[in-house]
Amino acid sequence: MSLTPKTLEEHRSYLYDICRLKFFFMARWLKEHPEEEFSAVLRNRVDIFRKTDFNPEGLNPEGFYFDDPRWLAFEKRLEEIYALVNGDEKCFEEWGFDLVRPHIDNRCERDYLDQSRLAGYQCGFLRHNLLLTPERPDVLGFHIANNRQPYSFFDDMEYVKECFNKLLDIAEEKFGVSKIGTGTWLNNHPKWLALFPEEWHKNMNPPNTEVSWHYGFWGQFITSRGTFNAKAAAKVRETGHLPCFPRYSCCSTQAMRAHINSL
Repeated sequence: MSLTPKTLEEHRSYLYDICRLKFFFMARWLKEHPEEEFSAVLRNRVDIFRKTDFNPEGLNPEGFYFDDPRWLAFEKRLEEIYALVNGDEKCFEEWGFDLVRPHIDNRCERDYLDQSRLAGYQCGFLRHNLLLTPERPDVLGFHIANNRQPYSFFDDMEYVKECFNKLLDIAEEKFGVSKIGTGTWLNNHPKWLALFPEEWHKNMNPPNTEVSWHYGFWGQFITSRGTFNAKAAAKVRETGHLPCFPRYSCCSTQAMRAHINSL
């Protein structure tokens, strides 16, 4: 099946839709967690800032610039809106989107052309951490991005094998460790889980329900073409919660190599 890359207007629609969803989610989260400050939820649990012209950098800025007076004014007005609508999810979504829309439009084309989200992916669609962590000194952590848009990396198993074998080589030869691991919403996805040995399934941690702004939580709302996943979004509007929460797991490089090369 031949797919076409998403257009600028499709990207604009994605930005509109995902921000609207995050405003809806914010209102529900604040209602259920009244002890949390509005600004903390906006900054840490959803990703609005990076998609606006308040962000002077690329898609993955080194800083968040939350001390920018323009952002602080935006944040203050948004909190006023939340109070005015008395926490109503749909009203907050509409009013919040009206406030943020020009700031999305102002950087939409730059956002569309920006490929920095794939910077540093050393193993195709996989990126390993540059350092081992004290919590897991024997595990090389890694991250995932679909660099095959408008297709999915799942569509090419030989490519998947190549990327994982490179990651496994780096883990063993460069870092001297015998395990790989990651925490992601994909650890709920059957196609993803099929890539891993039984050891991965046995080591699976409970879901992390402490929603954060990054793609480990919010990547599930992006299709392989980079457009908005309306089906997943509908579940948020129905339940007030994300369809999937990230789960962490790890396995030995030996078991992973044997399994991935058997597929």
